[in-house]
Amino acid sequence: MSAPRPAAGAAPARGPMGGGPMGRGMGMPVQKAQNFGASAKRLLAHLRRENALLVVVIVLGVFSVALSVIGPKLLGEGTNLVFAGFVSLQFSDVPPGTTQQQIMDQLIANGQQEQADLLSTMTFTPGAGIDFAALGQLLLLVLAVYVGASLFGWLQARILNGVVQRAMHRLRIEVEQKIHRLPLSYFDRVQRGELLSRVTNDVDNIGQSLQQTLSQVVISLLTVIGVLVMMFVISPLLAVIALVTIPLTIVVTVLVARRSQALFVTQWRATGVLNARIEETFSGHSVVKVFGHQREAETDFAAENEEVYRASFGAQFLSGIIMPAMMFIGNLVYVAIAVVGGLQVAGGMLSIGDVQAFIQYSRQFTQPLSQLGSMANLLQSGVASAERVFELLDEPEQTDDPEPAETVPSDASTLEFRDVSFRYVADTPLIDDLTLRAASG
Repeated sequence: MSAPRPAAGAAPARGPMGGGPMGRGMGMPVQKAQNFGASAKRLLAHLRRENALLVVVIVLGVFSVALSVIGPKLLGEGTNLVFAGFVSLQFSDVPPGTTQQQIMDQLIANGQQEQADLLSTMTFTPGAGIDFAALGQLLLLVLAVYVGASLFGWLQARILNGVVQRAMHRLRIEVEQKIHRLPLSYFDRVQRGELLSRVTNDVDNIGQSLQQTLSQVVISLLTVIGVLVMMFVISPLLAVIALVTIPLTIVVTVLVARRSQALFVTQWRATGVLNARIEETFSGHSVVKVFGHQREAETDFAAENEEVYRASFGAQFLSGIIMPAMMFIGNLVYVAIAVVGGLQVAGGMLSIGDVQAFIQYSRQFTQPLSQLGSMANLLQSGVASAERVFELLDEPEQTDDPEPAETVPSDASTLEFRDVSFRYVADTPLIDDLTLRAASG
């Protein structure tokens, strides 16, 4: 009898250990990534059961970011209190009852307009010194604000961790159940190490990517919005200067992401091939020695290991470029804000505390932009792994035989096969013209 043959285009069958004694070599092409948007959407679909908790995560993120954004403004007010106290001591020798406005009028009359403009940005009582009571209350409020922000951030991270881990638990179950429904032809053309790499390495990478990107993306986006609002409240001019970082960040991120996506896909595919090589070589060590393939095994391993090295180095190198580039852009903006802000303080348009708060906001503004750039590469890696897992989940499943097989009588004394041929691909026979007779006992 002859077994049914699959449709044309199926992968060629492998030898006893996956392509001969040593399995597949480096000839396997690196496939291109699937549509990123579709793959990412399908990946996020595994979180739908956790929609309610995801809403809680976003709400906690809003509270955490709101408190974090308030902090620099409060610290700026503290700086104003300290500076106003020091300035007031400079006028301790004026007659009692002299007001701040009278001092400013006198400075203007003396032709000291710039000094008068500087004093107009603060409120003080001549000779009073620093108001330590008000400063202490303000610092306690700042402490409470940052403690609250940390608490909300911790709760958010804890809930999100549970959401991601439960999603990965369901994905592992889905993969495990899928494996039991796959036909034998799949295991003939896919190496065990490659399959193990998808089930373990790729699923773990998906979990790590979701864990880090979901949390950082939510916090970063909310931080950018909140900080941007506060910057426009303090100084629209300085806010416009800070906004210059956005197009620069987008350009750098897009340029790097285009190149890194292909490298991340190559990295994970090469890792799967290398794992398959190691697993089959170790488990079939005796076969390798019998066929005298030790030297070929070493050569193949070295080549595949080199491919993993090159792909990993390229992907991680490009990922590492983003953060230094964002820091450089942030430093340029920092210098511009310091110069323009100093001029506005001298002109009486801003207080020193406002400039200090704005500089902190500029750091808070560029940091999430840098994180979003880094998260883009991490997300690329996660989606590349997700594509490999989805390829497994989309494999055709084992179907029932079109005709029920004949049942061997229980009292049969002999079991005989005549002219049996079997192959998965038309031109790659596995069993050809086999005749076998097995007597009872």
